[in-house]
This record gives sequence, structure tokens and C-alpha cells, in this order.
Amino acid sequence: MNCTEFRNCIIDLLDGRNLTDEERHHLEQCPQCAAEFRAADEALDAVTPRSDPRPSDELRNRILTASASAARPRRNRFHRLFGTVAAAATILAGVLLLTVRTPAYAARKHFGCAVAAMNDVKTLRIALRIRTAPHENFTYTDPALPPIPCTVTVEYGDTLRWRIEKSGRTALCDGELTRMWLRNAGEGWCSRADNYHPEGELGLLLDLQRLLLAEQALASRTKGAKYEIAEEDGSVRLTVTMPAQGDFSRSDYMLNSSIAESNTLREYRFDKESGRLLDLRITAILPDGSRPVLLESTAIAYDELVDRAALTAIPENIGWIDLAAPIPGVQLVDISAEEAANRILRAMGSWDKTLLDEALHYYGPDICKQLETHYRGLAVIAIGKAVRSGQYAGVFVPCKVLLANGKTEKLMLALRNDNSEKCWLVDGGL
Repeated sequence: MNCTEFRNCIIDLLDGRNLTDEERHHLEQCPQCAAEFRAADEALDAVTPRSDPRPSDELRNRILTASASAARPRRNRFHRLFGTVAAAATILAGVLLLTVRTPAYAARKHFGCAVAAMNDVKTLRIALRIRTAPHENFTYTDPALPPIPCTVTVEYGDTLRWRIEKSGRTALCDGELTRMWLRNAGEGWCSRADNYHPEGELGLLLDLQRLLLAEQALASRTKGAKYEIAEEDGSVRLTVTMPAQGDFSRSDYMLNSSIAESNTLREYRFDKESGRLLDLRITAILPDGSRPVLLESTAIAYDELVDRAALTAIPENIGWIDLAAPIPGVQLVDISAEEAANRILRAMGSWDKTLLDEALHYYGPDICKQLETHYRGLAVIAIGKAVRSGQYAGVFVPCKVLLANGKTEKLMLALRNDNSEKCWLVDGGL
């Protein structure tokens, strides 16, 4: 049994069918399929009602009577996310009455249809409009920017091949290597497909099974999230209200910088008969009450002919940075983020390549040349305290520098040391 055959069995297995000897053997031998099966099982389990109680008519009447006579302050406490024992009792009553009619139950049903429908899909092409910058990474969004087009093309089969493209940046995976490059920089990054994921949040669109399961699990486990199911003529609409993910307690710097780090309303419409996704829209919910659309599909096509050579084509004259290469030097290890920022900026003032080859490990020669032109000769004015924000794995260090041309510049230097060497690297902010 190969991976494709096993993936086609996952829905049946989640429905309770026992593993065959062949499936069990594949599950034991293939870590990737084992991880996918585990994730799917956990996602579905998260929204499956733990019981299917059948309350008596007497209990129903008592609950309905109590609900009808409840005072408004009691309902307000309920909406403040179960702050009192009375609220908990109200929820229990709702579960007893409405288990088989809850959004969770309906969502599982419709998600299950859509997930199963994706088993037979050979190719997928999604045309999108996203509020982002052409050169920025594929996770980045900004509700103040105008939407630009982006395409996601996927070929399923013996391995997953895909391409994500917008005017300033492209990423692709040929099944073995993942690459990403900037259109006008003449350089790009590459690594093994299982180690490098430049697709960011758009990665969920590469496999709509994963998208649906991920949304289902996230909504069921996130405080303040909710989803609703509405049936329309020939289609089913799922609406997910999701609060911003991440830690903003010390800084809101990353708030509204990505879909995950925004308060959003996510809408998915499925064909009622086939379960296939027809369209999607993700809207930001901003503090001023405005609701700009961050991402929306303009077309979704299944099983169109895909030219594999075009899908995996890469431009000539690109200098590739191998992300698996070891980081040179140890000058930015075992120090604070603030000290690392200070050393890096001072090195940029004199353009000390010994230290900068370490700090700018993921920056190619063309980008480094541009940085040298802009920052060489700078003087450090101030280094602030490092803060975490949102879901970013590193920290942000506020800095102020005096450029050689006499102008001052404020930076929010993004640094991370989640590499095997525990070395602080510049990840953005310049």
C-alpha cells in the first residue's frame, strides 16, 4: 500500500472501520501518514459530542421553563464565556437538548463530506485576491493594503507538487525540494520539502482536507471562537468567527499582520451534493468596526490539466541559499536579544562581514549589498527591550539608528534563535 491509497482510507477509518493488516503495516512504516492520520483523528475528536443523551419529556419541560423565566443579567453572564455556575448549568441544559443539532455536529457532517470529496481530486487551482505586498512572505497580510492577485496550483498523486505565485514572490515544491524566490532579487531559498514551508498560511489551501480539519479543530479549541452552518439552495455555508491567535500581552506589533493574528470572519461555501469547496472569504474584524476582506477566492477549479514542467519550473540566474547549511561563527550565541541587536547594528556600521555573515545567514549577496548601501556608516542611538508578539517564534527589538546621510531611522528588528546553534539571526525589520 502506498501513501495515496492509505490517505484515501482515512475517512473510512475515522468512521470506525478497523485497520486491515496492510493498512496497519503502512501506518507503522510511514511516519508521514501516521502523523496525518493522528492529526485528522484529533481534529474530528475535538468537535465530536462526547455523548448523545436522550432527556425525558419532564426534564425538557423543566429546562424550557427555566430558560423562559431566566432574567437578562443571567444571559449576559452566559455570553461572558461561562463566568458563573448558572452559566455552566445553562450550557449543560443546552447540550442535553441540542446535542444532535449543534453547529459542532453539523460542521462534522459537512466537513466530512468535503474531506471525503477531496480524496478523488487530481489537481486543484485556486485564484485569490489577498491584501498583502507583492514581495512580502505568503503569510503576511495588511488590511490597509489593496488586494493583489495570487494563484495556488496543486497536483496530487505519487507526491504533492504545488506552486504559489504573486507578482513579487513565488514558492514551489517538486516533491523533493521546496524553493522560494523574490522576483526581482536574483536570489532564493531552498531546502528539503519536509523541512521548509515558505507557503505559510496559504499552505492550508494546498490540501483542502487539511484546511477543513484545521479550521474545525481550531474553532473547537479556541476560546471565543464560534461557527455556524447555514444551508442554501444547493450549497452549505460555514461561517467561523475566530479571535486573533498568539500572545499580544506585551506588544500588539504583530496584530493584523497575518490571517491567524487577526480577528477574522471566515466563510466557506460547499456544494451540497459533492461536498467540494465552491468559494471562500476571510474578513478582518478591526477595532473601529470596519471589515476589510483579507483574502477571497475568485475561482476554484478541480481536475484541470496541469503542465508539470510549468508547475515546477524555476527561473535561471537565481542564487540559491541552502537553508540546511550550518550557521558560521558563534558570536551571537549565549547573549540577550538586546545585546545581539546592538552587536549586529554596530557591525553594520563598519560592515563587519565576520559577524554579519552569521547574523544575515539567510540573506543572499544581492540583498546584503542593498543593506550595505543603506546602513553602512550608521551609529546606534538606542536599543529598546525585546518583546514577543503574536505567533512569531522570535522577538522584536525596537532600535533607533543615525544613518550616514544624517537621517534617523526607527527599526523593529526581528531576531530569532530557534536554530540548532541557538544563534541570533536577523529575520526581518531592516
